[in-house]
Amino acid sequence: MKLRMKILLAALLALFAAASLLSVLAELGVLGTAEPAAAESGYMLRSWEGYVGVFCPPDADTPVTVTDVRVRDLPLSDRLALAGGIAAEDHGQVVQILEDFSP
Repeated sequence: MKLRMKILLAALLALFAAASLLSVLAELGVLGTAEPAAAESGYMLRSWEGYVGVFCPPDADTPVTVTDVRVRDLPLSDRLALAGGIAAEDHGQVVQILEDFSP
């Protein structure tokens, strides 16, 4: 029984370490170097200095808006999606995506 507990604890620690590494990489912008998702839309949501930025046009170097949504506070799946870019067709879809990020 003790061996199982040690294995479980080691697995949990490894999972926590991996999640922490992804968070640090995202904060440093390393994950943001991925090629943005192909977009035929007018907007792209990506990580910008630790926050969710809205870019228009999608391939712009700087965002038109930086939200108060911290990337590190989002679930891992959302952080990974932002690293590749989340395309939005119009302003209404941008608002909807941002609402989904709100607690």
